[in-house]
Amino acid sequence: MNRVDVEQLSHRVLVWNLYVTQLIVLGVACALLWWQGRLTVQLWNVESWTVLLVGAGTGLLIVCADLLLSRRFPLHMTDKSGINEKLFRHQPVWHILIMTLFIASAEELLFRGAIQPYLGVVGTSLLFTLIHFRYLKQWAMVASVFLVSLVLGSLVLVTHSIAASTVAHFTVDFTLGVCIRYGLIDAFIQR
Repeated sequence: MNRVDVEQLSHRVLVWNLYVTQLIVLGVACALLWWQGRLTVQLWNVESWTVLLVGAGTGLLIVCADLLLSRRFPLHMTDKSGINEKLFRHQPVWHILIMTLFIASAEELLFRGAIQPYLGVVGTSLLFTLIHFRYLKQWAMVASVFLVSLVLGSLVLVTHSIAASTVAHFTVDFTLGVCIRYGLIDAFIQR
């Protein structure tokens, strides 16, 4: 099997690939939840704004930790695939918002909604890390994705809702996407 060079992929193909894979994730999530008899609004159980604020605050803390770690680790230990750069660099902010909302909703519905009740936080985090296979050769990225997944899973346990983990996931992806869009990460890291 030949390895695909990110530079050879058009921006359009990369965006289509993102939407297709996330539609598959969403479809699997809905099928599993339907099979489990749990495809209900109760998964999102937002009893108060506190759930959403906890999610947003946690997401911002994750972003700060990610930026600080990116500054400490050399480039070869962090995401060097160039996919995030190519995906977000020339995207309008409104499209980054839509993409990251779709990603966060689909992935949290699958992992924290459908899988976590059966595999627990640690098992789900291992699976979540494995599907981010492009990072598997970079131990710092593997550790980072695993720890973030543990935090997202813990949010669900504490709030009894995937709304908090979805908001946190969205906050991380959207904030970092916008930072990539405007070159703020490179400026912060100074590589």
